[in-house]
Amino acid sequence: MSPISLGQRMLLFLYSDRNLAGSILALAGLGAWFGGVFDDWWLPIVAGLYGVGYLAMPANRQHEAQAQQAATQANLTDSVARLLDDSRKALPREAIALLQAIDQTVTALAPRLAEGGMAMDTAAALINAVTRDLPETVHNYARLPTAFANLHAVDQGKTCKQLLLEQLALLDAQLRKMADSVFRDDAEALVVNGKFLQEKFHSMSFVR
Repeated sequence: MSPISLGQRMLLFLYSDRNLAGSILALAGLGAWFGGVFDDWWLPIVAGLYGVGYLAMPANRQHEAQAQQAATQANLTDSVARLLDDSRKALPREAIALLQAIDQTVTALAPRLAEGGMAMDTAAALINAVTRDLPETVHNYARLPTAFANLHAVDQGKTCKQLLLEQLALLDAQLRKMADSVFRDDAEALVVNGKFLQEKFHSMSFVR
């Protein structure tokens, strides 16, 4: 999964239950110092009160997990969007259409990846396809002069443009297969639930 940024980690810490509990005790200590309850060693006492509050409050991993999920989802979808924006001028119209189709599939799959609702091998294949294979394919083509890419046959009589379109079509097809596999499980769960409801309520009589 994609790492949480430093800024996100800072916000998670500032709004965490542990920091709030420590801050409340530290403020209580400052209030006692201003009220004359104690004069010396105020700084270690206040710091100690913060530490007591921080350690006494159990860690809440839910917020960090939610931030991790959001970062994963955003990074995956942003990767394709940036690739489209950066390479739009260098790619043929057909390649742009394929990238847009890939973008739609990735956008649909990203939430499932972020929430962990995907097999490990499928998740790894998705991440590699989006963050490695797709950018390499596009960048390799974008470095070529347009005339060379369109006119010169370089492999089995195919031009670089034809090879690009074949490779993008292959990636598009593979991602669609991943989506079909992931969402087919959801569809089957819906069918099973429907049968369960039918069996449950079919035997019940609501007429007395």
